[in-house]
Amino acid sequence: MADTWHAQSSGVTYAANKAMIDLFNVNTSVKTIRIYRMWLFNNQTTAITGVFNNLRIHRQTVAPTGGTAVTPVAHSTANATLDAGTSVGTGRTVTVGSQFRQLLHSPDEPALSTLDWDSMLTLVPYAEIWNSGYGDSNVEPLTCRAGQNEGIVVVSVNQTVGQADVELEFTNS
Repeated sequence: MADTWHAQSSGVTYAANKAMIDLFNVNTSVKTIRIYRMWLFNNQTTAITGVFNNLRIHRQTVAPTGGTAVTPVAHSTANATLDAGTSVGTGRTVTVGSQFRQLLHSPDEPALSTLDWDSMLTLVPYAEIWNSGYGDSNVEPLTCRAGQNEGIVVVSVNQTVGQADVELEFTNS
């Protein structure tokens, strides 16, 4: 089994065309990255009502710059160290390529007293925005090949207020 990693960033503020989370494998990397799952949790701490956020998942072929680095955590302490050419970040400047998915996401604040859609987006099954496994069969994960300058990014297209928690689960082999 390939080494599995989890990257998570809490309280990522929305901005128009912001890279909420991205993973990139530069051309000097000797490991291939496979992204199996992605989540965007509606963990608002401020009141926001009546808006929808357009999110897009894209491939990227240019290394991101700036932003904040995210340190992935290994699922096992026996995992090999991530390749130095592999990076995860939030708020980085990215160049988007092919689009894999576009979706609407409600960033309205969740309420403890009601079980509405905004509240359900705080739960793992409903916060998932990408999953490479469907039932008993698997779909090829989003792959960033070794030595190819490839990455994956989740972009918030139009939302300008509020925040979310974003996560990626990937292998490194």
